[in-house]
Order: sequence, then C-alpha cells, then structure tokens
Amino acid sequence: MNHAKRKISALRRIGAGVGAMILLTVAAFFIPRRLGLPAQNLNGNAVSITVTRYLYHTGIIMPVRTAVYDWSGIFPCLAGKRFVEIGWGDREFYMSGSITLSLALQALFRSQAAVVNVNGMDALPSDAAFAGEAFAQKTIRLGEENYMRMVAQILTSVALHEEKAVFLREGFWGASSAFYEANTAQTGAYSIVNNCNVWNSRALDAAGVAVPLWAGIPHPLLWMVSEQ
Repeated sequence: MNHAKRKISALRRIGAGVGAMILLTVAAFFIPRRLGLPAQNLNGNAVSITVTRYLYHTGIIMPVRTAVYDWSGIFPCLAGKRFVEIGWGDREFYMSGSITLSLALQALFRSQAAVVNVNGMDALPSDAAFAGEAFAQKTIRLGEENYMRMVAQILTSVALHEEKAVFLREGFWGASSAFYEANTAQTGAYSIVNNCNVWNSRALDAAGVAVPLWAGIPHPLLWMVSEQ
C-alpha cells in the first residue's frame, strides 16, 4: 500500500511539473520580451520590412539596398535583386530540400551545425501565391538606427572571410539564393528552444520591435508584431 501511495505521489509530482512547464511555455508566447519600448525616430527615412509566417517558420524580408546598408556587399548572390529574406537553421535540415522525421528530430535535439540561407527576390510574396497554405505577413517601418541594429544582430550569425559571407552552395531558387556558413559561436546551436523563429525574434527585438518572451512557434511572433 505504501509503495502504491508513493508511486501515485510521484506521478502527481511529475504531472504537476509537466503542467507547470506547459503553462510557462504558453505564457512566454504572450508576454513581451521588453515592456515600454521607446518611440522610433522615423524622420522620413524609414525602412519598410515584412515579417512573414509560413506553416512552421517565420521570415524577415528587407530591401537589398537602403541609404544605410547594402546586403549585396556581403552576399554576392543578391546582385540585381530588390528584396532579401535571410534565415538561419540546422544545416542538414535546411539544405536537404526535403522534410523527414529523422532530419527534424536531429535538428531539434542533436544539431551538428547551423547555416544561413539567403534568398533574393524581385517582389514581395503575395497572399495569392500561397493560396490554401498557412501564410500571413505584416509590414512594419523601422527608423534607420533601429534598422541598423537589426542588421548588426543578423550579421553576428554570419561567418565572414575577408568581409564576405562564407559560401557553401547555391540555394533552391537559382543563382539569387545561397547557403552560407553560420557563426555558431554567436548564435548557439540550433535546437527546439533555439530555432529559426527564436532567431528571427532576436533580430526584431534588436530593432525595437515587440516580440514574445519566447517565440518558438511562428504564430505568437506575428501576432505580437504591430503592423504600420
């Protein structure tokens, strides 16, 4: 009887612990990382960026060239393109071109290396292009100082050689897309708690954009971003 009571007590403690973890995780989706963000100085030179949400992934799309920064200087694949989307993720999963359970589990729990993916575009994606799929987007405006803080945050993730990103191979969308070596010493290893959405939230947070305390899934991140 005593053994049975101890077993039930242990199961209750485990259940309470799991429940508390779930509640804390859900709360982290809706609690902003920073309270009372300072107002931006847009001063007529704002940079418009687009935050996108796909099925399980978020993205940040920026102009390739602005008055304060030119991404093609570090990513040559962007020459001649108007917009760029930059992402970060597990190398094997990101570069595989296919989604399998084994690759997903390895990325989430045993990632060996990370990679930066760059995709040049002539136009912003449209809702019509993703008809029937889980897609949403918001456009926000950043002052130049806030934008450059975001640029600096993104660049910490890129491994550089002679002021150029270290090229790995061409991406899935032709010569205007490519995979580059990530600076894992700065970003940490990819994992279930440090994934592509968390990486995007750090970039937006650096720009003074409201983001969740933890943005492990895409919906809370896009929900918290205020469109301008």
